[in-house]
Amino acid sequence: MPVPQINESTEGKAKLRFDSDAKIFYNPKMRMNRDIAVLLVKSYFRGKRIRICEPMTASGVRAIRYASECPNVESVTASDVDPTSVQFANHMIQLNNLRERITVSQTNATSLMQNNTAVRFDLVDLDPFGSPSPFFESALSCTAEDGILAATATDMAPLTGARPAACFRKYGIVAVRTEFEKETAVRVLAACLSLVSGRLQLGVKVVFSHASDHYARLYVQVYKGRQAANSSIRNLGFLEYCSQCLNRITRGIFDENTSSCSNCGTKMRVIGPLWLGKLWDIELVSRMIANAATITSSRLSDVQTLLDQVSGEVDAPPFYHRVDRIAHSIRTNPPRVRNVVSALRSLGYVGTLTHFHSNAFRTDATDQVILTTFGRSKKT
Repeated sequence: MPVPQINESTEGKAKLRFDSDAKIFYNPKMRMNRDIAVLLVKSYFRGKRIRICEPMTASGVRAIRYASECPNVESVTASDVDPTSVQFANHMIQLNNLRERITVSQTNATSLMQNNTAVRFDLVDLDPFGSPSPFFESALSCTAEDGILAATATDMAPLTGARPAACFRKYGIVAVRTEFEKETAVRVLAACLSLVSGRLQLGVKVVFSHASDHYARLYVQVYKGRQAANSSIRNLGFLEYCSQCLNRITRGIFDENTSSCSNCGTKMRVIGPLWLGKLWDIELVSRMIANAATITSSRLSDVQTLLDQVSGEVDAPPFYHRVDRIAHSIRTNPPRVRNVVSALRSLGYVGTLTHFHSNAFRTDATDQVILTTFGRSKKT
């Protein structure tokens, strides 16, 4: 009988030890997701002693990183329904000498959160396989005032409109496939969370988000009260999208829709409700950039690049434009995206790159101006 091979590694400051026979879910591709989570905790709470809930802990690596890398984390309450995962996570906690700060129980996520609505957590981190929406109500109910609810969604096909029926079933949002699909995914996620929070007389404010690799990630600040809930709802609205000429029009949640595209006459497709508010808090992003070098990460340069890109687009209008899709629609060769951005800025418009796509930009310019810049961009 072969002897199991012991594999030791690290992620951040967490020590990991797996044997070759262990059937534990650990995804090394999500390292940057966890890097940013640690950085956000250090930047948002800024020394405040906090309690964290991680109701789907699997290997326990996220809980261990919070406790070992964030000095202000007082405790982490974690759980998993799989007994093998709970046993493994406890071994990892012991290995990292964090027994006094992390507790892991064999409990399903909803039960753990519903049992902690009296004394709430400062941060609730949802990291399921697939959609986090079934856990939104329980998570909101156990998140403290001014606390953070974080959620990862890996079901990108529904969120981007590739599977519209699944999106409506899971999130209650009508989605359409567009060229700005990753931003749509984040805004669908935020809209669903806002709708759920409104039913609980809670409001949410998106303070950070990103769509990296195969997932969308959202961080929202939670507020109590009807006024907060109403304020949150005012960030919702609809997007009218022309699949022919790529025209897009945003409108408020209670505004009347347009029937046809003002550019080409094509019937507009309605997407929503979507979160039309900001996707980042500029002060938080600035603090994260300043603190980035303090985290231990094998992907630090990727984290810093993402933060730099976000800092450029934080105040730009919603829904980015892809150079290749515009060029295809007008039957021309695509210019370089940086040349388009430069041309827009020279005309006095907002022009910035976006972390969502390497060949895309944001602007407040009209479609006609954007098309003009394509001619200018080829000459520069």
